[in-house]
Amino acid sequence: MRVSGQLAVIAVLGAAGFGGWYAYKGGHLANVPVIGAYVSQPAPQAGAPGARGRGPTGPATVEVDTVKTGRIVEIREAVGTVRAYESIMVTAKVAGIIGEIGFEEGQKVKAGDLLVQFDAAERRAAIEQAAAEANRATALRNEVAIKLERAQTLRRTGAGTEAQVEDLTAQMKSLEGSIASAQAQRKAAEARLEDLTIRAPFAGRVGTRSVSLGAYVAPGTRITSLDDLSKVRLDFAVPENLLGRLKPGQTVTATAAAYRGRTFKGTVATIDPRVEQTTRTARLTAEFDNPDEALKPGMFLSVALEISANDEAVVVPEESIVSEGLRQIVYLVKDNKVDRRVITIGQRQGGKVEVLEGLKGGEIIVVLGVQRVRPGAEVIARPLGSATPAAPVPAANREQPSRSSLNMPQAIGSAQAAERN
Repeated sequence: MRVSGQLAVIAVLGAAGFGGWYAYKGGHLANVPVIGAYVSQPAPQAGAPGARGRGPTGPATVEVDTVKTGRIVEIREAVGTVRAYESIMVTAKVAGIIGEIGFEEGQKVKAGDLLVQFDAAERRAAIEQAAAEANRATALRNEVAIKLERAQTLRRTGAGTEAQVEDLTAQMKSLEGSIASAQAQRKAAEARLEDLTIRAPFAGRVGTRSVSLGAYVAPGTRITSLDDLSKVRLDFAVPENLLGRLKPGQTVTATAAAYRGRTFKGTVATIDPRVEQTTRTARLTAEFDNPDEALKPGMFLSVALEISANDEAVVVPEESIVSEGLRQIVYLVKDNKVDRRVITIGQRQGGKVEVLEGLKGGEIIVVLGVQRVRPGAEVIARPLGSATPAAPVPAANREQPSRSSLNMPQAIGSAQAAERN
């Protein structure tokens, strides 16, 4: 395109722009279809509805509350694993053939109840043999005792010899040794017989069994498990910096994913004297009553340990605190004027925050509306929760759409454009 053509296009565009500006200033665009919907609406006046943030404003209205004191419990959360109060793996002490099983899987047993009886015929025969040997030695000893008494009588009368008395005395001592040996063998056989009978050492619930009737088992073979679930122990760990504040008897609250909405309460029973070097944590053991046996060994629980409790803690609603970097700010109201104060906070509990420093009970603080106040500004203070919602605008007072908007199609984005104007 030649230079003359480019200059002609620029001249036309300039003339069109000037004509549009002249028509807008003269109000002629209001009569043009579609475009008139954008330019016919007057700008809202200061202080009128729709004039957002324009015009003078009065004191801000805020909701206030009195600083109170209440109970704040310091909680430390952890996770733990359940184990039975007492737990053993029932195993075979000796080799043998199972002759009787005295329990059902999952059964609750008492201390001393028979669990398993091995075949004991051979052991009973050994006991009988030892008893027979003891009886034979006893009979021989009695016979020799009679002969020894007669020999001693003859020796006193001169008819017997000293050698005969000494020989019978030696036989007596030998037979007494045989009797003692037979009795010891019998006790050993009886003890081995007891090894063939397995009884519950404490009351609890047995698990699944790993053997069957008539099976041959070797020493150490697992037979079943036995757990005392009337109480359970919960092992968990806390950071070592809490060691100086831990003591037996502290309350522990636990929850389990298997029982939603249910809380278990126990107490700290043992504090491990050693600190885990890898994690720098101290291990604690808490005990829980478990009458319905809901808690099972190996379960995973969420733990809340109560470190301390303060019944006279200064507490404020969470909404009243404003964070400025690392500082926490609250706004006090006195004589309808606002004062700014830096505080130190502690625990959070149930929508309340503990104030360690900076406030005292009885002071008035802003709870709702903290974003509208400044230090030294006047406010209209209302008690917390007393504000009423704004009344709905009557239908007669609602703004009616303009005639042009009723008769003409509204262009896309017209609402946003009107709001910006």
